[in-house]
Amino acid sequence: MITSTEHFSFTVGNIDDALHFFRDLLGLEATPIAEVDDEDVRRIVGMPTARLRTSLVNIPDGNKIELIEYVQPKGERISLATCNAGVAHIAFVVDDLEKMYHDLSREGVEFVNAPVRAPGNDGKGMWDVCYFRGPDGITFELIEKQGQANPNR
Repeated sequence: MITSTEHFSFTVGNIDDALHFFRDLLGLEATPIAEVDDEDVRRIVGMPTARLRTSLVNIPDGNKIELIEYVQPKGERISLATCNAGVAHIAFVVDDLEKMYHDLSREGVEFVNAPVRAPGNDGKGMWDVCYFRGPDGITFELIEKQGQANPNR
């Protein structure tokens, strides 16, 4: 039986660039980069020559995002279009979406859309939502939850 999540993970092309994004642009804390050259890890990832650089980004709700840069073997760039099977995204709940949207836009973050108000997928209210691209084109979502939805919907 699954009892909780331990972390989420993204493979990135350059962990230093990814940490700049998460720490400097999104304001999250992260652990120092760890250089991983370990037989147990090679068995876990199923790559006999794997060497990694990793860091954990701490989310205020207690979750973590593990960033992994494969030093060896070097991966290849793949299409991260959200319509492709297996492509994931993480949605962050924020308290001021408009401000974050404008602040991140000024920093050059690529947004898929400006904030849109739509019914939340929890069925309880309206959400202001926008997608944006992070390191290596990874999709993220910002959500600001608004009032209650119309019960007659």
